[in-house]
Amino acid sequence: MSRLKTAVRLLSLATEPREGFLRAARLGAQGVEIDASNGLKPRELSSTGRRELRTVAAGYQLKIAAVRAPLKRGLVCPEGMEARLEFLEAAIGLAVDIGAKVVVIEAGQVPDKSESSGGRALSASLAHLAPVAEKCGVAMALVTGLESAEVLVAALASYPAEVMGAALDPANWMVYGFDPCQELEHLAGRVRHVHARDARRSSPSRAALDIPLGEGDVPWPVLLAHLSVFGYEGYITIEDASSEPQAEAMALAMPVLRNWLSAGRGM
Repeated sequence: MSRLKTAVRLLSLATEPREGFLRAARLGAQGVEIDASNGLKPRELSSTGRRELRTVAAGYQLKIAAVRAPLKRGLVCPEGMEARLEFLEAAIGLAVDIGAKVVVIEAGQVPDKSESSGGRALSASLAHLAPVAEKCGVAMALVTGLESAEVLVAALASYPAEVMGAALDPANWMVYGFDPCQELEHLAGRVRHVHARDARRSSPSRAALDIPLGEGDVPWPVLLAHLSVFGYEGYITIEDASSEPQAEAMALAMPVLRNWLSAGRGM
């Protein structure tokens, strides 16, 4: 049987966490990815709330696969960085408390030149976060897609893969003109989390990403086979490009993902 596990982004199912957990369980997901936002902001979620979150998940036999830490300005914009780093440290603490092993970050486009202003900001940010994550046993996973895998790997090269890795999002690569299969080859052991969406080969747009899983151009069966070969045993998390819950779309996507994983059992 495939060692890859299925998960769903909670916000793609419901705005209220309890309802999201219920719907995830009904889909047969093995885990959920939660967003550290709205009612689940790290600075606002009490220790009691964290215990309750973990208890509710366990009650539905769900693991918390990852904590997504949304950043409006990423890690390549120097202005206001201190507040973002404090937020990410708090997100790491939240992950520890609720049993997640990965914190997903949309860091912004990683600059080709490390000596640029953005490159220096990113380097300083990672240097600040890496020891915190390592001490807590949590991996930071930067979402792929705005830059080539080669550029991303170069930015992460100073850190162990268990501490600083990638949240694979091949749909991003597709719309930004990269070949997902070729790019994945460069990441290999750096993949810490995976987002399963589909997309068309097109210029970046909401329409290009608003494609039901299995109906776009992302070669998911091939990518899943590559991930198995690379030894990845984590979660494949379905989500929707919309900022609003899309429970029906998730209900259609989960069987597609499960069929792909079932077909790859011999890999």
